[in-house]
Amino acid sequence: MQTLWTLARKDITLLFRDRFALFWIFAFPLMFSLFFGMLFSDGGDGTRTRIAILVVDDAKTEASKKLIQRLADHESLHVQRDEEGVPQMHPLEKAREAVRKGQKTAYVRIPADYGDGSLFEMFDPSEEGGAIEVGLDPTRSTELGFLQGILMQARFSGMGELFQDRDRMLEEITDGRLEIGNDAELSATQREVLDRFMGSLETFFEDVDFGDAGGGSDAGGGELFDVSGSLEVVDVSREKDHQPRTAFDITFPSAIVWGLMGVAVAFASTLVRERTQGTLLRLRIAPIGRSQVLAGKAFACFLTCMIVMVFLLGFSMAFLGVRFDDYLLAVLALASTAACFTGVMMISAVMGKTEQAVAGASWGVMMPFAMIGGGMIPLIAMPPWLVKLSNFSPFKWGIYAIEGAAWRGFTLSDMLMPCLILVATGVCCFSIGVWRFQAADT
Repeated sequence: MQTLWTLARKDITLLFRDRFALFWIFAFPLMFSLFFGMLFSDGGDGTRTRIAILVVDDAKTEASKKLIQRLADHESLHVQRDEEGVPQMHPLEKAREAVRKGQKTAYVRIPADYGDGSLFEMFDPSEEGGAIEVGLDPTRSTELGFLQGILMQARFSGMGELFQDRDRMLEEITDGRLEIGNDAELSATQREVLDRFMGSLETFFEDVDFGDAGGGSDAGGGELFDVSGSLEVVDVSREKDHQPRTAFDITFPSAIVWGLMGVAVAFASTLVRERTQGTLLRLRIAPIGRSQVLAGKAFACFLTCMIVMVFLLGFSMAFLGVRFDDYLLAVLALASTAACFTGVMMISAVMGKTEQAVAGASWGVMMPFAMIGGGMIPLIAMPPWLVKLSNFSPFKWGIYAIEGAAWRGFTLSDMLMPCLILVATGVCCFSIGVWRFQAADT
């Protein structure tokens, strides 16, 4: 055991003196994870989860300004604002171009003949010609219904403000009664029914003080028309919902694959270098057997894989909020993944006779397996056909096992299959590598 430890310490020491190798083992995976983690995150302000729109205001009336402010204040929309926090307006052509280029999801155009928010315009906006135009990116059609609902809510929430203003309502009712009396298309019976209704409505608003009824509110119509009190929102989220908590829960397991690939290639290259430079021959004269040399190399590779994984996951846990549901299963997943890449290292070492050939062949073979195994496209985002194809990649099972301990909610029985696949792959690759290495040495 002392011999193995001495050989492993020698290899690890030499590796940590190679700055180029350290970049691909530690720095590149960290940069990969941080970049894609921040890319897929919402930055803390929720902008990525909101529909980005541009607003075109051709009306430039008080009613249109109120509508735009309601849209800007909606938690599901992202409306561009100026330095003072005021929603920005854009020309129609500029808004269309931004949507056409995919820079924004949609634009909302308020026409010049947009109504003034009167009672009758709210009930039938087509009478005033005030139809709002929505320009939508056709690839984002799933957001259309959602956006239509928000626009409807924003437009008709002004009705609450109108009902709060008694004087304005009485004026609207008076104008409405005049319009009913002058409408030649209505029959005498219809006029009588509508006139009685408007008269009752007028009496109602004369007798009731809405300012006292709702306690007053300037936030979209007061409490009289605020239905939020009829809903009680409770938190029913599960402690383990088997979903990633942050984007970094997805990117860090994928980044580990790239770090372990760097470890495997580095150790495979040093093994070939030691053979071509005569270092292995001198070690055997020591005397140290070939099996001890290979075992020491494997032990060093395994330890380095564990160091890389602990470093990356430790960084993500300390600074990015990544957590494991079960730390014992996490240790099992990390050890199995390290064993797999130790075997990958050994079989990579026999892919060529020179250091450059081994490095090139190793990256060329491992890169496709990494890409289909979750190194580029996260497993959770893969289409069904790619998920089936990824089963042939050992990198997929390493990521899958780590995710299982982190957020997939794996039990021990769930973890056995990916871990057994990883260990079996490592043993198989290591055995083939040793056999080929001994054959080339004889």
